[in-house]
Amino acid sequence: MNTSLLKFLSFILLFATASILPVNVSAQAKYFIGFTDKQNSTYSVDKPNEFLSARAIERRQKQGIAITTDDLPVSSTYINQVAQIATTIHYPLRWFNGVVATLTPQQLTAIQELSFVKSVTKVFEPTKSSTDEETDWQPLNQSDKNTFANLNYGASYTQVAMMNGHILHGNGYLGDGMVIAVLDAGFLNANTHSAFDSLWQRGRILGARDFVNPQSDIYKEHYHGTMVLSAMGGYIDGQLIGTAPRANYWLIRTEDAATEQIIEEYNWAAGAEFADSVGADIINSSLGYTTFDVASQNHTYQDLNGNTAPVTLAANMAASKGMVVVVSAGNDGNAPWHYISVPADSPNVLTVGAVDNKRVKADFSSFGPTADGRIKPDVCAMGKGTVLAIATGTTGTSNGTSFSSPLMAGMVACLWQAKPSLTAQQIVELVKSSSSSYASPNNNTGYGIPDFAQASTSSITDARNSIELWPNPFTSKINILLGKSFIPANISIFTTNGQLILTMNAFSDGTGHVEINISEELPKGIYLLSIDISGSRYYVTGIKQ
Repeated sequence: MNTSLLKFLSFILLFATASILPVNVSAQAKYFIGFTDKQNSTYSVDKPNEFLSARAIERRQKQGIAITTDDLPVSSTYINQVAQIATTIHYPLRWFNGVVATLTPQQLTAIQELSFVKSVTKVFEPTKSSTDEETDWQPLNQSDKNTFANLNYGASYTQVAMMNGHILHGNGYLGDGMVIAVLDAGFLNANTHSAFDSLWQRGRILGARDFVNPQSDIYKEHYHGTMVLSAMGGYIDGQLIGTAPRANYWLIRTEDAATEQIIEEYNWAAGAEFADSVGADIINSSLGYTTFDVASQNHTYQDLNGNTAPVTLAANMAASKGMVVVVSAGNDGNAPWHYISVPADSPNVLTVGAVDNKRVKADFSSFGPTADGRIKPDVCAMGKGTVLAIATGTTGTSNGTSFSSPLMAGMVACLWQAKPSLTAQQIVELVKSSSSSYASPNNNTGYGIPDFAQASTSSITDARNSIELWPNPFTSKINILLGKSFIPANISIFTTNGQLILTMNAFSDGTGHVEINISEELPKGIYLLSIDISGSRYYVTGIKQ
């Protein structure tokens, strides 16, 4: 084993060990403790192999994403000082620069007096546990024979074929080489259910991590994650074939099904950070938050602005690291709160609503707009009557955007396998642009149901092969080499949340060269350039410094 890998694994092990809970801690109050800075760190952005896996570094390099101080681990000096006071430190959060810890009132006072502590927020307080929500599922009465390219989907054919996923599968794209992190409430019997035999036999379950209770057995916890996983990775000939049966999976528990408190949003952030660090390409999260057991933690509609809820901030950060983040819209379509949940409000995630087998919006599927007026959900998949593996060892059907999201995430993995040179942003845009309502999106079904066969053969390709942009990073000018045949062109520049910054019609000087002046007041960050040429669309990612 090489030295870099040893250092990375040691870093992961350090905080896995720090997360072990005493038996009586769960009944005590927990807090997020934010720090002022990351000084006294033993890590450097110049040596990312000490805290990020090689795959995580490669993902950034392929997409032109810089490694920044956000990526640096939290200062061990600060952690050690907090540890001397706190009952337990559960985990650090490098993106939020702090730790989640259990504190007594006396310890809270002492923590607040530390010079490097910026903020302290209560994220969990002991309450009566909420009732575990039952999932409405029905056993399969029969196994339909639906065969395509020697794959016998059985009753699961409709949910795959609705997105033309079976065509990608038939072309050999089943998620090979892609890594999907599944953030959920538990994976009951996923280690013994026959639907996952092929994953286990071929080493496609890469590992598991529990941010709710590291002492628990993730395969004896809640059943929800098992059903979610099966929508992507399940394989039972003649009954169920998931949308990415050959992808690799990390199983990560962030949801405590027995309670509903805002600490779960911080758990989610920890899970997303872990997914990033081990090199996941895609995160699927069939989780969403609106109200909690503690009323003071509740979100309001005004919070759905893509930049407020802790879990949304974490989702934004995860997307900025080059992962495609796929989330459920929510199941409150018939409730007084009929809007999407968080992090579905993030402008940087792919939010998925639910339709039935006739492509009609499911009545329970939450909808937008966001508080700042953006369309949500982004796309839809079959979330009513979805064929799934049931933790009891059988297969059946169930309802929820919890299941439309993993169907989508699996197809995203297949599409990215087919177009490996594209960035995460380009993949998301490609999914949207191939959808049934792309020309007329709405807040019920977003851009509609994607056609992944169309997306896989679309002329929206990685523009780096045919269109050159320099300098990159840029400051006040961008030069684009379109090529002599690429004139005229319409060029648009977008922020990562889809805000249009600039649009112009470009005519090259005969050499294919176009120069664009950029305002120096434009904030630093990552921008997407959309270039339309003769009916084809190309994308290039640029970094403003």
